[in-house]
Amino acid sequence: MMSFFEDLNEKHLRKQGQKLLTKNDFKKAYLCFQKAILLNNSVENKFNLAVALLSLSEFSKAEQYLENIYAEYPENELNLLALAECNIMQRKWDEAIRFYYEAVKLFPNKKAYIQYHKIANDVVAREKYVKAKELFKEATIELKLKNDRNALHILLQANEYFPQDATIINNIATLYIMLKDFPKAYNFAMKAITIRPDDPRFQTNLRIAKRKLKRK
Repeated sequence: MMSFFEDLNEKHLRKQGQKLLTKNDFKKAYLCFQKAILLNNSVENKFNLAVALLSLSEFSKAEQYLENIYAEYPENELNLLALAECNIMQRKWDEAIRFYYEAVKLFPNKKAYIQYHKIANDVVAREKYVKAKELFKEATIELKLKNDRNALHILLQANEYFPQDATIINNIATLYIMLKDFPKAYNFAMKAITIRPDDPRFQTNLRIAKRKLKRK
C-alpha cells in the first residue's frame, strides 16, 4: 500500500506525463509514466506508458503492456484500439484484424472501427495506412527541428497515402497557417472538420484561417 506522499507523487507524475503527451514530448512523458508505474502498477499507468511507447514507435514494448491489460479487461475499448494499432504498425496483420474485429463486434455503431477493420483486411490499403503513419512520425521529427517546410512536404505525402486521416490533415492546416498560406490552411482545416467535426483542435485551425482570410 502506498503512503500518502507516494500517492501524491504518483498522481503528480501521471498528470505531468499526460500534459507532456499533449505537447508531443513523448520521451519525457514516458519517463514520467515509468516512474508512476513503479509507485502504482495500475491499469491507467500501464495504458499511459503504452501510449507513450506507441508514440515513440516502440511497438513491441507497448504491446506487452496492452496485452497485460487485455488479459484482465478484454472489452476495454481504448485498449482494443491501441492493440490493433500496435499490431498493424508492426505489420502483424492477423492480430490487427482480430482486434479490429473485436472492436467492431463490441461497438457496432462506431463506423470508424468498421473502416479500420476493412483497411486491415485490404493488402494495399493497410500498407498505405502504415506508410502514412511512418511519414507522420518523420514529419514530427522535422517539426521539432524547426524544419517546417520539410515537415509540410512529408505530411502532404502522408495525406496522399491515407487521405482519411484527420490528424494528418489538421497538421497540414497548422503548417499552412504557420507559413501564412491561409487559403490552403482553410481548405485543409475544412477537410479535417468534415472527417471529425467535434474535435476542438480542428475548429481552432478553421477559426484562425477564417480570421486571417478576412483581414486580407
